[in-house]
Formats: sequence, structure tokens, C-alpha cells
Amino acid sequence: MALSRTELAYPAPSRRHLLAGGLALTGFGALAACSSGTASRAASSAAGGGALTVGLTYTPNIQFAPFYMAKKDGKYAANVTLRHHGAQEGLFDALQSGQEHLVIAGADEAVVATSNGNDLVVIGGYYQSYPACLIVPEDSAINVPADLKGKTVGTPGRKGETWYALQLAMATGSLTESDLTIQDIGYTQQAALVGGKVDAVVGFSNNDAVQIPQSGTPVRTIQVADQIPLVGASLVTTRSLLDSRRQDLQAAVKASIEGMNAFVKDPDMAIETSKEHVQDLVDSTQAARAREVAVATGKLVSGDGSHPIGSVRVDDVASMIEFLSSHKLLGDKKAPRAAEVCVPLGQ
Repeated sequence: MALSRTELAYPAPSRRHLLAGGLALTGFGALAACSSGTASRAASSAAGGGALTVGLTYTPNIQFAPFYMAKKDGKYAANVTLRHHGAQEGLFDALQSGQEHLVIAGADEAVVATSNGNDLVVIGGYYQSYPACLIVPEDSAINVPADLKGKTVGTPGRKGETWYALQLAMATGSLTESDLTIQDIGYTQQAALVGGKVDAVVGFSNNDAVQIPQSGTPVRTIQVADQIPLVGASLVTTRSLLDSRRQDLQAAVKASIEGMNAFVKDPDMAIETSKEHVQDLVDSTQAARAREVAVATGKLVSGDGSHPIGSVRVDDVASMIEFLSSHKLLGDKKAPRAAEVCVPLGQ
């Protein structure tokens, strides 16, 4: 997504942002316990509505493994296809044009897009924990958000999940923008941090915080708040599609959740399945590094275990809208209402 994909994270050399983000990206509930008979019934119901395309908001990546696994294991109906976005494609463009019917994207970004005139609905969860965080060198004197005072912080840009996370970090530390220097660094967190250009970066716990140490620089992550009101990577559709294909979408959400459960349980199988989509994973070194990303992503998918994998909650979205509004991060075309922009399916 231009500057902000969602929190699914991507490889540092070419990532713009997602899902971390991106794609920075598990308590087991009733949705995860669908029997094969239930899955078959879901597949049959989905088959009646024509093709259904699930948008994966960046190029092939291990963080999309839950969806690869659901597809390979036959959890989706036969008419469901996965579609990767191109590097320059807008997050919700294909969804709005009808090319896609469901997209993996940040619930926060969907709400912001809705406030700018889009009509999006979050119908399922993906990350139960928020991936964006502060990343500092291991020996840094920065230990809490308040320590950013007088420091230089690198961020990919002034929009999207890393920007929302920085706003929350400043609020947590009782700071304003005048208390620190914010430097737009694009997706060069590693180079900026290692080169000493910044004191901290905003990145993703399942991407930057994994890949920077893999390159030889020890780092620490710092939560932007004890309680984070933001909701990250989720399953998003449009209101018109929800009205016309609710049953099909519910089946796709359930199938996706089965893939999420499989992903969390078996990161090694996630690597094997992803090899069909991510050619670099045939190299053992790349596969080992990707496994670290998969494990870190699994922690986001499972969260603290207090909520079922794949779930999303209207109350959480309401808290998020309140935060985004209070920090003037919403557009002025439409005031999002939690019950309208969040309609959990199959929960």
C-alpha cells in the first residue's frame, strides 16, 4: 500500500508496507474447530455465489502462509482464488473495483479509508496483537516511549500503521512532535538504525525486529503502549459484497481461520507450503530466516490467548475509532461507526 499496506510485513529490500505489515503478519475457538463435514458444507455454500477472490496485499511472502495452507488443504471452496497485489497497487483498489471480494488488510487502515469515503467492513480477524512497535539498538538508553524525548525517530511515512503507532507512543510518553525529531526514512529502518541516522525506528515485530538481527545488529522492541487500541491485519470486504454474498464470505472467513490455526501449530509446514509461492524458500538459509518470521507472525495471530484465533470484536473497533478520531487521523467524509465497519462473521 503506497506508504501503508497493513501490518503484514515484507522483506526489507522491496517491502512498501502492509500487512507487518505489515504482511507486520492464538487462542483456539469454536471457529478453529470446524470438522471436515462443516468445511464441506461451507465449501458447498460458497460455491453457489460465483468466483470469490481473496486479496493478499503484497507479493508472495511467508506471512500469507495461513491462506496458502487453507487453499492447499482444501479448506476454501473450489471457486476461491488467492490474488497477490503488485508493488504499486492500492490496498483497497481491487476490492472496490470488484476484482477482489475479501482482502487481508489492517482494520485501522480500513476504518481510515471508510472515513475518507470508502464503504468497507471488517468481517474477520488475523492479528490478535498489534505488530507495530519501537525498535532500538540493544544497548540504547531508550526503554519506554517517554525516553524518545530529544531523540530522532525514523518512520516510513506519516500515514498507515507505523504512523498510528508512533502517535500512540507519543501519547503514552506524554510527548508532542516538538519533543522529538521525526524523520521520514521510507522502508529503510535497518539502514537508518544501523547507520546511526536515528535513535529508534517504528517497525514491525514480525519483520524489521526479526530481519535486523539476522543481518548482525542486535535490537530490542518497545511496546508503544501497555494497552493498544489499534486493530491490525484483518479480513475486510465492502458493504455491498457483505449484503449480497454474506454466506460465501462467512465460509471464506472460516476457511481462513482454519489456515491460521494450522500456521500457528506448524511453522515448518507453513514453510513447505509457502515454497510453492515464494521461490527463495527452496534455499535452506532463506527458509530458516523465513521460519523466524513465521514464528514471530504466529505470536501476532495467537495474541495472548485471550481471544480465539481469527476473531475480531466490535468493542475493540469502537476503541480504535475513538483513538483515531482523538488524534485527528480520520478523514472528514464519513464518521465511522463501530457496528457498521465491524461485522464479525462466523464467531
